[in-house]
Amino acid sequence: MKPQFHLPLVTYPDSSSFAVVQNAVDLARHQKADLTASVLQVRIPSGRQSFPSVIDVEKMRSEVERFSRDSGTVLSDTVRDYAQKAGIRALIQPLEEQEQIVAGTLAEISRAYDCSLMEASEAARPIVESILFESGRPLVLFPPDNFCGRIDTAAIAWDGSAALSRALTGARLFLEGASRVVLISVIDDKLIDETARHRLATVLRNAGLNVEAVSVKAHGEQAGNVIQSVAKENYADLLVAGAFGHSRLREFILGGVTRSLLTTLEVPVLLSH
Repeated sequence: MKPQFHLPLVTYPDSSSFAVVQNAVDLARHQKADLTASVLQVRIPSGRQSFPSVIDVEKMRSEVERFSRDSGTVLSDTVRDYAQKAGIRALIQPLEEQEQIVAGTLAEISRAYDCSLMEASEAARPIVESILFESGRPLVLFPPDNFCGRIDTAAIAWDGSAALSRALTGARLFLEGASRVVLISVIDDKLIDETARHRLATVLRNAGLNVEAVSVKAHGEQAGNVIQSVAKENYADLLVAGAFGHSRLREFILGGVTRSLLTTLEVPVLLSH
């Protein structure tokens, strides 16, 4: 089966960047995958003003929708252009939805694909969280900088959790093309089962990977930042991590490592919940 990647692109209030399009196309090329871009344009319901106002609500609504449409057109053209140059098949899926349900719609669409690809930004965070916690599929997040797309070394934020096990299942596609894996454990953040970590290392070695286990201490720093630093020191092209969180009063209460990866991302990361 040919891998099927999903690229959710937003057009309002801020438009997705060209960098995430380039990263997604490059990753799809190296993984020999197809890419489907969901270009979601917002629709603002019209309504009569119930009181006099100097603000022309209808004009504002029209301008927002026009900005969203124009952004969608530019993003669609960019996907086609980058994909053609890379020699991959890319499908454009234009959608219209009311702003308040955009995140839920994209999470539902993401359930059909092997993984979704997004950029880590404050504007995209509500959609990132929705896809991460509601799609049931892995999510690859890119930092703002461009990424070459080839995954030779993969780092794994190993803590022995079921969430990480699910992330490893989602990451199998990427690990198959890698030659080296680094298991990173922050030993003063939570109790680490060395026997279980050794078991995973043995399984990965039997699968043909060169595996190294690294134990580090956070010394009061954010564990996610420490893990990323070690991943960068080992020239990791992708970091694999489990994601922790649940919805409470419509706000996500995130685990420490998950929160750090969503807010301060330095290397591409595959997350799964």
